[in-house]
Amino acid sequence: MTAVLVLAALVGFGGAAVAAPSAPSAPFTWPPADITPVYETAEQLTARVAGFSAREVELVPQVVRGATDVRPGVWGHEAAGVFDGLQYVDNFVDFTTPRGPANFFIQIHAPGFFTTTPAQMCELTTCTGSTRTASGDLLLFTEYTAGSGGRTVYDFRPNGEVVYVSTSYATVSNRQLARLATDRAFTFTS
Repeated sequence: MTAVLVLAALVGFGGAAVAAPSAPSAPFTWPPADITPVYETAEQLTARVAGFSAREVELVPQVVRGATDVRPGVWGHEAAGVFDGLQYVDNFVDFTTPRGPANFFIQIHAPGFFTTTPAQMCELTTCTGSTRTASGDLLLFTEYTAGSGGRTVYDFRPNGEVVYVSTSYATVSNRQLARLATDRAFTFTS
């Protein structure tokens, strides 16, 4: 019966193989061995982040019921904009729900750039669980209790990429955050 429930949880999650947070089932080594770093020009990155924005507009209404008026922010680094060799990009994506305005913060790291291990992340914040996906990713669920609070899902991918999605809106679930973080359109390697 448990296997059926787990399978239902995996299949019912928009087709993504993601389960509820639990302890990792096998050792997870980070960073993975034999990573091939990705370095792109500003021109290549500009095209890539345009694709990320288009995917946000498409994906957010699929993940958040009733989401409208999806507005991707400017992608960049610590400051807006991209430059040659940039190894990660981030943005805020704002949208409106039936309960009011909301947003996600999304950060995408090229293979090999994010070297903080899941255990180190748990030293920096409160980890509430983790799970492995069918594709070998480790999803790490964290919570910040200071200030306005917030939750983040980190997707540690076998190719060395890390994608994380954060929100401080209580009406957004960890499952929704994971659905965004595991979307393969958010990658430096396609």
